[in-house]
Amino acid sequence: MQLRAHDLSTATRLSVVSILWSSVVGAVAVFAALQSGALSLLGFGVNALIDASASAALVWRFAVEVRAPRRAERVERVAERVVGAALSALGIYLIAGSAQALAAGAHPESSDLGLALLIASLVVQPPLALLKRRVATRLRSGALRADSFLTAIGALLALLSLVGLAATAQFGVGWADAVAALAVGLIVLREGALSLR
Repeated sequence: MQLRAHDLSTATRLSVVSILWSSVVGAVAVFAALQSGALSLLGFGVNALIDASASAALVWRFAVEVRAPRRAERVERVAERVVGAALSALGIYLIAGSAQALAAGAHPESSDLGLALLIASLVVQPPLALLKRRVATRLRSGALRADSFLTAIGALLALLSLVGLAATAQFGVGWADAVAALAVGLIVLREGALSLR
């Protein structure tokens, strides 16, 4: 029982870190994406804001278990649905935006601020996702597992955005950004559907 209390505390701390990181990075990434027209950077920013919201739901979920352990299972299901809905919404958004960008032949511009955020996210998000996943396994929390996936998707989006922006800048392949966002959108939509089940 003491080990579970420790894991709940760790899960709460990881969720708070995720809220702080994702809120700042998400807002700045959305701003930079709107300036540059980079769809994958916009998807990354929206993903970060959704991750912050999902992590807030998890802070609530873990606080409920600490105060009223009997309600934990019910709250876990609600939190897992919230995260699943967030993943599904992001997947649909990325797929629709990618299709629109491909149809319009959109070519994003490079953004130094966006590039710095993407690189920082590649450093921060993979270990954060891994830590969340480990604690989720110990707690048997599907909601935290789905949130760890959302954080990992943020890192993947950062990588794909970097590749897409580099391909556009170096080789003039403007569609690479939209194709990268489309691929991630399909993966995210599938994971969201699994979490909702």
